[in-house]
Amino acid sequence: MNTFRSPVTRAAACFGDGTAFIDHITGQTTTFNELADHIDRIGGLLDSLGVGAGERVAVLAEGSSRYAELYLAIPATGRVIVPLNTRYQRSELEAACHDCSPRVLFTDRNDDSAHGLAEVVLPLDGQFDRLVASSNRVHPGPIDEDAIAAIFYTGGTTDRAKGVCLSHRNKLADAETLIIELELNYADRWLVMSPMFHAAGSFNVIPCVWQGAVQVFLPRFDAATVLKVIEEHRITITFGVPTMLTALAEAQKIVAADVSSMRLIGHGGAPVTRTTLAETVAAFPNTEICVQYGATEMAPLATVGRHQEKLVGSPAVRSAGRSAVGVEVTIRDEDGVELPRGVTGEIVVTGPNIMLGYWQKPAATEAVLSGDSYRSGDLGYMDEEGRVYVVDRRKDMIITGGENVYSVEVEDILALHPAIIEAAVIGEPHDLWGEIVVAIVVCRDDISPEELDAHCRSQLASYKIPRRYILRSEPLPRTPAGKLLKRELRVAGETNAEN
Repeated sequence: MNTFRSPVTRAAACFGDGTAFIDHITGQTTTFNELADHIDRIGGLLDSLGVGAGERVAVLAEGSSRYAELYLAIPATGRVIVPLNTRYQRSELEAACHDCSPRVLFTDRNDDSAHGLAEVVLPLDGQFDRLVASSNRVHPGPIDEDAIAAIFYTGGTTDRAKGVCLSHRNKLADAETLIIELELNYADRWLVMSPMFHAAGSFNVIPCVWQGAVQVFLPRFDAATVLKVIEEHRITITFGVPTMLTALAEAQKIVAADVSSMRLIGHGGAPVTRTTLAETVAAFPNTEICVQYGATEMAPLATVGRHQEKLVGSPAVRSAGRSAVGVEVTIRDEDGVELPRGVTGEIVVTGPNIMLGYWQKPAATEAVLSGDSYRSGDLGYMDEEGRVYVVDRRKDMIITGGENVYSVEVEDILALHPAIIEAAVIGEPHDLWGEIVVAIVVCRDDISPEELDAHCRSQLASYKIPRRYILRSEPLPRTPAGKLLKRELRVAGETNAEN
């Protein structure tokens, strides 16, 4: 039975004193034997804090080797890890924590922003290291592979915040898929440059440990620093969103780092432009570019497209790749009937990686799950060679710089302002960010975009804040049933942008 402990046990047995983690900022290294020891001692620490099996433990921190140890140890000792978005405002953090009630929260913040979010708040610093070192080693009994291992939050400040429940089975199945698809092995050195609170920012942790690969951690992305880390640590593989690739390609023109060690750069979270792809290929010669499509609900992999660099100039370069090993992807109509190749419909993903459901939200779960099948809400088609093309994204969701923004959440915040009658939020295509958030607002009083911006900034994470405000006096277009006609707003927004 595979659980979060299985990869650690194998790694300690097979790679022992080999390096598992390198924290680039502190220079701290962790061997696989030390990792196994720390995981048992973190279990002892959680025991001493009274955290029982199945209870939630939250983490609010930048990426680091400590984070990776918690990521493994919390589920490996029978608890549930809840990675919290470091870009959330206080109200958003409160919404997530109120929803899942974590007993303990670990954080690297040295202010009061995490105060009161859990019964116990502990700093991720030297004190944490001392507590772990002095704790008893605890090795719990068998853990059900279908038990919840992690809850990743996808939403925001209201009851629309949804916690995606992923089991040990989900995450281990996804890890096996990644190992096979990317041919991951003990010679690899993976640079973790994406936020670890994302499923796609931490999906490397288990497979790398399982295969004995080294992981190097950066707390936050900085293009020049990433290039220097690649050179210094002889990095072979990393993953990011297209905006990161754009920044790396631009920075490499100045830094001119030795990136000859790189064998693969993976990307996902947003469509990549042909310009970005071409510039990435130029900045990283002899490096494979690999596209991946998925979602948190898929733990997160659904498709993988190898060697995108060989497809430049071909229509296939727009694809998201083929169904990943162990995962079935089909295109279906509204009645669930599979559609012929080339016909656009909803992307449905089936496999052992599909989430258990949304935390304490049975109706929301039932709306998207049918057994091991997940109805993504994304529209796409499949060509004759099995490549999947995503042509539109789930309704009312905007992907900006790899971050998911639910328009209804931003609309709710805008509606709180007394000068606003109604508001609609849409995504507008953007060369750098993939999309930007645009708010179309009907006002009862005179109000400036600057006032609206200040209102949003006080209650939303920065990536959710509209980049543009369109003020209008006429009502928003609606169907006879009162449903917003966002397709008309998108056309109006594009026209407004051109004028």
